[in-house]
Amino acid sequence: MAQMLPELSEAQLDGLESRAEAKVYRAMRDGLPADYAVFFQVGWILRRQDEQAKDGETDFLVVHPDAGYLCVEVKGGGVGHDALTGDWFSVDRRGEKHSINNPIGQALRAKYSIRNKLGEDQRWKSLGLGNVMRGHSVFFPDIGDPRPLSRPDMPETLIGCAKDIGNIKAWVDGAFAYWKNDDASAVPLGRRGVSAMRDIFAKSFFAAPVAGAQLAEQERRRLALTNEQIRVLDLLMSHRRVAVSGGAGTGKTVLAVEKARRLAAGGFRTLLTCYNRQLADHLARTCAGTQNLDVMGFHQLCHRFVDHANRATGRDLLSEAQRTYPGKDQFDVHWPNALAYAAEALPDRYDAIVCDEGQDFREDFWVPLELLLSNYENGPLYVFYDDNQRLYTRVSSFPVLGAPFTLTKNCRNTAPIHTGAYTYYKGVPVSPPDNDGEEILYEETATGQQQAAKIGARIVDLIVRHGVSPGDITVLIADAFHKLDYYNMLKKASLPKPAVWVEEGWRTDKAVLMETVPRFKGLESPVIILWGLDGVDLGRHPELIYVGMSRAKSLLVVVGAPNTCHRIRSERPI
Repeated sequence: MAQMLPELSEAQLDGLESRAEAKVYRAMRDGLPADYAVFFQVGWILRRQDEQAKDGETDFLVVHPDAGYLCVEVKGGGVGHDALTGDWFSVDRRGEKHSINNPIGQALRAKYSIRNKLGEDQRWKSLGLGNVMRGHSVFFPDIGDPRPLSRPDMPETLIGCAKDIGNIKAWVDGAFAYWKNDDASAVPLGRRGVSAMRDIFAKSFFAAPVAGAQLAEQERRRLALTNEQIRVLDLLMSHRRVAVSGGAGTGKTVLAVEKARRLAAGGFRTLLTCYNRQLADHLARTCAGTQNLDVMGFHQLCHRFVDHANRATGRDLLSEAQRTYPGKDQFDVHWPNALAYAAEALPDRYDAIVCDEGQDFREDFWVPLELLLSNYENGPLYVFYDDNQRLYTRVSSFPVLGAPFTLTKNCRNTAPIHTGAYTYYKGVPVSPPDNDGEEILYEETATGQQQAAKIGARIVDLIVRHGVSPGDITVLIADAFHKLDYYNMLKKASLPKPAVWVEEGWRTDKAVLMETVPRFKGLESPVIILWGLDGVDLGRHPELIYVGMSRAKSLLVVVGAPNTCHRIRSERPI
């Protein structure tokens, strides 16, 4: 059997929109030997597009070490072409015509676009395979006789049909032989070439979360990517501008990081950014050492570019923005406009930008970001967002055409935490995780000092008796305006050595982190203790409960006055 990438089950093949593609997939899987690699539904974007080679995708990419690669475009049903108009169409079982793209042109463009994509990869360059054998072909599995479809630009040998399904190897080998004869100077791909193509077009990844001793089983169940996440990565391979939405825990940040890494590995100078500084610091640590990738918060980006431009030009761009927009907010208006001035003054550009937590960006932030792209109108830009987490009341209007792709599977929380958090969620339904866990715990007591004492006792119990690492515990304060009062009350509680309190700092194995809900957006912790809800108007700010609860991966403890806990516990889904 051939190496199929990806390996689809029969159920997945039955669920494909194209029955023709499923037929060809099964034929290649069962009819080609193990030394053939077959990539299915491959997509890619080029660092630089030109008239001959643009971003593309192909239904099948067949690879063999003794030959090269073959792009195969598949069309089901009857197929026709009007020579007068140049139009192509398919014919369904009811005899109805449907306009389709020229399959021969699609396969041809894919062949040359893949050549350019391979040429961008440093590993591929080192193999010296510039003139590897490449070919293109079409397959019509519902057509009985290919001869009427034969044309000067697509001879009969390169047209697969129903009779070839049963002997797919002979057809593939015939196509390879045709292209080998067409270019006698072409070199074979070789096993290292096949391996390089796998890394470029079918790279696997694994996002390993931190696990506490008693939480390991739940963490293990989170490791597997959902089919939905894999589909999103495939979508992002062939689209230059995409918005991806999803509720808390659906994997947006994991996908944003992986997309940024893939772009950087593909030779794109890439920026990964977000609004929240705490999240930006976390992303920077996660991506440390990745070449071609800059990671920083939006206002860090503003400071860096504006300082550079000021030194290069002798201007004071922030002062210019303040004079142009007097009385406006410095962070919301002055710094973004100063960044736009800096972008115009400097030659520095990014080939691609990935934005996480995009719902926090003001509409005015997008113009300077686009100005930082080497291709202002068509540079790759990916935005991941959750409208239910608008703690900063921003405007979610992104420079992305088309409807967003929506993630609908929670892969972070346990089922009880999902149920509690999603009581306060509005939007496309999100399926609960297949990960059982403890019910949400409530600590009810009247005063802040009593609540702090209960939190301290709970943390000591988790560390000493249950073996939870201090670094897996985070106390989140919903009432950010009075955060210092809460922090000071907590610091009076003693922790078992060597555990220490850390106030809005970096998490370490020995540190129990104290943070606010807004600052912790986009982040997660195995254990969350949610506090400071008594002083918040929960009716006006339900997003604080949604964000705070959904940060917890395995254990959630809500601390507050009896009436606050009762209200949260008895709240009905909205």
